[in-house]
Amino acid sequence: MPQPRPTRHTSADAPSGADANNDLGTLPDWDLTDLYASPDAPDVARDLAFVESACADFAATYEGKLAGLDSEGLLACVRAYEDIERVGGRLMSYAGLRYYQDTMDGERAQFLQNLQEKVTNYTNSLVFFTLELNRLPDQTLDALIAANADLARYRPVFERMRAMRPYQLSDELEKFLHDQSSVGAAAWNKLFDETMAGLTFQPEGEEEMPLEACLNLLTEQDRSKREAAARELARVFGANIKLFARIHNTLAKEKEIEDRWRKMPTPQTGRHLANHVEPEVVEALRNAVVAAYPKLSHRYYELKRKWLGLDMLEVWDRNAPLPMEDNRVVGWAEAKATVLGAYGAFAPKMAEIAEPFFEKGWIDAGVKPGKAPGAFAHPTVTDAHPYVMLNYLGKPRDVMTLAEELGHGVHQVLAAGQGELLSQTPLTLAETASVFGEMLTFRKLLDGAADQAQKKVLL
Repeated sequence: MPQPRPTRHTSADAPSGADANNDLGTLPDWDLTDLYASPDAPDVARDLAFVESACADFAATYEGKLAGLDSEGLLACVRAYEDIERVGGRLMSYAGLRYYQDTMDGERAQFLQNLQEKVTNYTNSLVFFTLELNRLPDQTLDALIAANADLARYRPVFERMRAMRPYQLSDELEKFLHDQSSVGAAAWNKLFDETMAGLTFQPEGEEEMPLEACLNLLTEQDRSKREAAARELARVFGANIKLFARIHNTLAKEKEIEDRWRKMPTPQTGRHLANHVEPEVVEALRNAVVAAYPKLSHRYYELKRKWLGLDMLEVWDRNAPLPMEDNRVVGWAEAKATVLGAYGAFAPKMAEIAEPFFEKGWIDAGVKPGKAPGAFAHPTVTDAHPYVMLNYLGKPRDVMTLAEELGHGVHQVLAAGQGELLSQTPLTLAETASVFGEMLTFRKLLDGAADQAQKKVLL
């Protein structure tokens, strides 16, 4: 039951934005009442009680008995498991989304932690399901699937589970890893998120500002402002280097230990399994990208150096706008019209699916104290709807981020009809949808460019 986590931006890939004094229009906030009315709403206690009892009932009914189920019995088992995933996912989505709105709020952090501990404890009794399923011989599972068309729909779910079969540990160790998950990597990630959200920066000549606003200065026309921002980012990050190093090294060592116990052949194996992609494919992609460095990346930066009239590009010039680019602020209403127009030009249905994100409080767009930096689209659960988080500051690249995250959102809406287990997609597929949404918008802007100079700015 994963929680939402924002995609990180760094000074090398900074989110763009406008000066805080510019009028962006009214930026939307999330309305999370489609999940729960409040943290103390009766529905929260009801659903938590359901997860507790359903997990216990599931274990009592099926643990040690999967091998004896017929196709109808296994279908009922999978559907019961899916119901628990859906209700537990709603709880964790609500707690996680509230937390990322303000990671510095102690009440939100405590609510998330309490829910996470309870759900982790209750779902420990589900660990057997994957382990027992993976012990079924291939011919047995194939026969069960062949005998029941409804069960056959879940074949991709079984295949994902069975991909981990060579790396499965004992039942006792798997339950231990499940129990300690809320105080392992998840806790270190939360510490990092809270630290990043709480950092403040004061570049030379500027007021104190949060991370997003400082990163935004890296897209200023004034080179001195870009340099001041880059140096301030380096100073603040450097002041926190011991904490960041501890987080990084602890996470790396934890992964190394688990990979070693699971006998995974490489550090990348777990990621390849999660992405449902063969290592040979990733290696071929990596080699193709590296081989293209001279004709793409190197040539791009050389052209940019010439256009900027510089002898050498510094790190603070990487996201610099071209000299002919204006500093016009893209208000929220224009951003909405641009993205919906691009989606609608491809297919009216796509714009229709995206419209409620703007109208019903499914987007949280503004930069606010304590809010997690970055952006994400979180699907929540299939009987609700996705939510999109942005840190919108009003330059063209922010519009592209909106288009990208809405690409995720549209995909998640369309996938929801597959059910809780089948709607889950690996990163490789999910990013295809987001890049598609972004490219639709980019092509729309490029086609509407008035002259070659505008096209050069967009490219």
